[in-house]
Amino acid sequence: MRLPLRLTSVILSLVFLIPAATSYPAPAWAAKPYEVLWQYTAGGKAVLPPVVSPWGDVFLFAGSAVQRLDPNGRLLWSFNVSGGRPGRPLFFSDGSVFLPTDKALYEIKPYGRQGWSFGVLAGEQGKTGVPAAARGPGDLFYVLMGRSLYAVAPRRNMVWYVAEGDTALAVDADHHRVYLAHSAKDAGTTLVALDGAGQAIWRRGFGEMSRVSLVPAPDGKVIYALLVPGRTDARNRASVQALDAATGAQVWRRGFPQQEFSEPCLAADGTLYLVAGRRYLYALDAATGEEKFSLPLLDLSGAAPAADRRGIVYVPGRERLYAVSSRTGRLLWEDRFEGGVPAPPAVGRDGLTVYLVTGKGVLYALQAGEVL
Repeated sequence: MRLPLRLTSVILSLVFLIPAATSYPAPAWAAKPYEVLWQYTAGGKAVLPPVVSPWGDVFLFAGSAVQRLDPNGRLLWSFNVSGGRPGRPLFFSDGSVFLPTDKALYEIKPYGRQGWSFGVLAGEQGKTGVPAAARGPGDLFYVLMGRSLYAVAPRRNMVWYVAEGDTALAVDADHHRVYLAHSAKDAGTTLVALDGAGQAIWRRGFGEMSRVSLVPAPDGKVIYALLVPGRTDARNRASVQALDAATGAQVWRRGFPQQEFSEPCLAADGTLYLVAGRRYLYALDAATGEEKFSLPLLDLSGAAPAADRRGIVYVPGRERLYAVSSRTGRLLWEDRFEGGVPAPPAVGRDGLTVYLVTGKGVLYALQAGEVL
């Protein structure tokens, strides 16, 4: 049954802060295998990894605040969000940012002002694993709320919605299709591909999964899915699967014995990286699923790695950051960061600058040296 909908507003307070980026003097880092370009103290525990916008700005989510910094570490604005967990933002061509939460999709204007919002009336049933939204066919936003997926025209209203299963686990999209993973009691987990009108193109069923992560390939030909069951054993393993985006047919499957996994990271060189068991870094050939290398590392945080265009893979640890060669799979260097690195790093538009936020709420912008 179609749910009553209304545009909702959120009480958001705009707080302008004095820019507070601090650069270390060069001699302090002379012996390091990387250079710290600048650092910024967020003033709260980061709840999401840093996100680099299409314009090169860095968005930091600390406490209830969304903070926007320019590529030089200067704070442009801070926006306090009241209520609901935030998800990864979506960016609009005019510089606006759209932020999904548990309850609504909110627009933040280019200069930090409150904008449009979309939400549903109380009574939406089911639950969403994490707040999530994606931009896909028809230039629409596809937003998870409760167990439903809503297709929303930015700054206008809902176009359509579908409600399937009891729990929405994940959503992502490419230019042609929207991918929705959901689960239902006694029915397992289903991944469905929808077109821009909300019609199902294909469905693929799996056993009951506690977690699903989706990564569409940039060319729109493959969708990668990390599938983690609630209980793993010799016959019921977690896996990464590559599915044909047009048909849902399995291209390859790679099983793992571990129970804990980071989000997969698809690098520009066609390698799929992920951390398993808070100990191993795996590198898989995204075309075949074959293992390029696996590297045991000490005391990882479990957050996803990130790869720069120089061939360095940055792996977050509970106390340290590890740098690994994507070519050889060997450890290049490691260094301690106070508070560790609990969230995935982000790579800048130049492909070289790496942004990481520590458990102490400090955002670093760094560049590593050449890979030997």
